[in-house]
Amino acid sequence: MEKRVFIGSFVDFEKLKKSYTSIKKDLSGVVSGSWVKPENFHITYKFLGNTSLEKINCILDTINKEFNHEILANITVEGLGVFPNLENPKVLFYKVLENQMLKEIYNLVEDRLISLGYKKETKPFVPHITVLRIKQVKNPQFTEKLKKYEKTVFLNQKTITVDLIESILNPKGAIYRKLNNVE
Repeated sequence: MEKRVFIGSFVDFEKLKKSYTSIKKDLSGVVSGSWVKPENFHITYKFLGNTSLEKINCILDTINKEFNHEILANITVEGLGVFPNLENPKVLFYKVLENQMLKEIYNLVEDRLISLGYKKETKPFVPHITVLRIKQVKNPQFTEKLKKYEKTVFLNQKTITVDLIESILNPKGAIYRKLNNVE
């Protein structure tokens, strides 16, 4: 048996709900797609995909050795961005300002998982919180609307935990839950 998993940190979605609702309303005429449920808001350090229960136990052991407590991270969520670019946006996200602690967490995750057979990521780490998987967009209106959020601070969060998170896919959208052990 396998589970679809990634290593990440949930953020305080209650503090993002108000801005999320107004962003959805503001962008409703210029972009469409699958909006992420606020309770799923997180920062991803490494997506692992379908993983055997045996390997999940090894990953949990590794994570618990490094990250078995709340971490003082001082996260700031400011502005909105898109992947891969404004000309062809596929993902809308809250920008998480890069900081030393997030870089350290990312690097530790990458280093520790090498011993479990995972390859180091080649793309640079861009901390973010996915908000929308874009299907259609009306540019330049979409780009103009994004600009007004450029310097908006949506969230300041002092601490985070680093968790192994299961992603359960279903037609109404993914459900994410922390894994403490495998059943």
